[in-house]
This record gives sequence, structure tokens and C-alpha cells, in this order.
Amino acid sequence: MMAVDQTLVHKWERRQKELRAQCEDADRLDFEYRADNGAFVGLERVGGIDISYPRGNSGNQDLAVVALVVLSFPRLEVLYEQCVEITIDVPYVAGFLAFREAAAYKQVFSELFRSQPELMPQVVLVDGNGMLHPRRFGSACHVGVELDIPTVGVAKNFLHIDDMAGRDARSIKHEFRCGVSEMELVGRSGTCYGMAVAPQGQAAVNPVFVSSGHRVSLQTAVGLVRSCSLHRVPEPIRVADQRSRVGARMIEQRSAQEPTKPSEAYESPNSSTVDGGCTRSYS
Repeated sequence: MMAVDQTLVHKWERRQKELRAQCEDADRLDFEYRADNGAFVGLERVGGIDISYPRGNSGNQDLAVVALVVLSFPRLEVLYEQCVEITIDVPYVAGFLAFREAAAYKQVFSELFRSQPELMPQVVLVDGNGMLHPRRFGSACHVGVELDIPTVGVAKNFLHIDDMAGRDARSIKHEFRCGVSEMELVGRSGTCYGMAVAPQGQAAVNPVFVSSGHRVSLQTAVGLVRSCSLHRVPEPIRVADQRSRVGARMIEQRSAQEPTKPSEAYESPNSSTVDGGCTRSYS
């Protein structure tokens, strides 16, 4: 477990406040969402990003695998995928996850832009929260602002916020089992942090928690998540999660078999494509 330097946390607080001032919760997109019929006009590529950690991480550095995928829309077929093994030496602090993971996300987007800019996604679903956050600036907001790309936060678990005292995952799930398909997540202050959403056409399931990241309104974010969902989790995130988990399992196997010898399947101990070539595009 990495030690937490309070001086670093104070620095993050200041930086988070600076970035928060640049965050936009209204649509600034190169496509259009028509809420009256749920149609997207001009949307062709949707991205998904996720990070997985292998079991057994310890000490002052953590190995992880970050995955970026780009899917066609509306067919949701994989156009591009990239998996990279990274070493993270930044501690986890609740409320500041982006400072631990954003550098990895920026790395994979930089590689995509360098190698195949024509496949850059028009909007990105982030496995994590956007404005559903104690300071309304989660990972999806952070990544979106730093890269100036439209992002949406999609979390599998409910993040407790003091302003929403009395609202918890158990009570939310109960309402969905009673037939609710979506629910605004509004605090006592009147602030709407996001929306709990059930997959399209499904009932009595655990919802996902959707919030604006950057340059995407909550209404458009919810419409996009519904349009990208074949299962509980929208496809861009589900596919990215699958790819990153495969890479994490490879690290576990490598550690178990040859704990002191680097695997030939990785080009570099700090930044490499998993399996020597998980960066792929599809025509």
C-alpha cells in the first residue's frame, strides 16, 4: 500500500479545482442527439476505456493494464483496440482517482492519435464517474478536460456522496426491482449529479450510474449509454474491461511462473503492448 503525502493531496485539490472550472456539462459535439426519438445523427465512433489491476500488487508501485477500444456506431463492432501494461507509482486517494490513472489514459489516446487519427472516437465512455463525485469532478471529467474530448462517466457501483445522505445502493436497487428504469440522483442541495439507468428493455436489474464527463449533457449521456447497451454495461466499456482483464491475468500468470524474469510477451516493464501486440484495428 502506497503512503499518502498530504502535501500531494493539497496540490491535487488545487489542480482539481482549476480543471473543474474548465469542465462543460452541455453538449459540444460533432454529432447530434435527438431526444424526441433517441436518434444520434452523425455519430460513427464511440470509445471505451478501462484499467484493470492484477491480484498481488504490493509495495510502492502497481502494475496495471489500460485498454482503449473504439466501436462503430450504431453496430457496435470493434474498429480498434489497444492494451498497454503500465506501472503506476501514484497512491490511490478517494476522490482523486484520476491523478492515479489519467496519465495512462492519455498515453493510449496519444498512441491512437499518432497511429490512426481517423479512428479517434467522437465520444468516450469512461469506466468511472464524471460529475457523480463529491466535488463534481471524477475521472471522466478529468480525462475529458485534459484531452478536450467529449466523455461520459459510467460506474458499475454507486458512489456515496454526503449531499445525497439517505440514498444508497440498496435503496436504489430496490426501486429498480419495482420497475423503475431510470432515476435522477439529486442531492439535498438540489444538485443533480447523474442518473441511475437500467439497460434498454430490461427490468429488475442492477443499474449503472451515468454522469456527464466533459462536453456532454446528462440527457445525451443517458441516451448514449442506452443506445450502446446490449447488456448491463454499455459495450465500449464492457469490451475495454474484457481486454484489460485479459492483460491483468497475463501479469498474474507471469508472476506466478517466473516472478523474477520479465515475460517476452511484453516489450517493456513500464509501458508495453500486452502480448506483444494488442494494438489492432479492423477494416
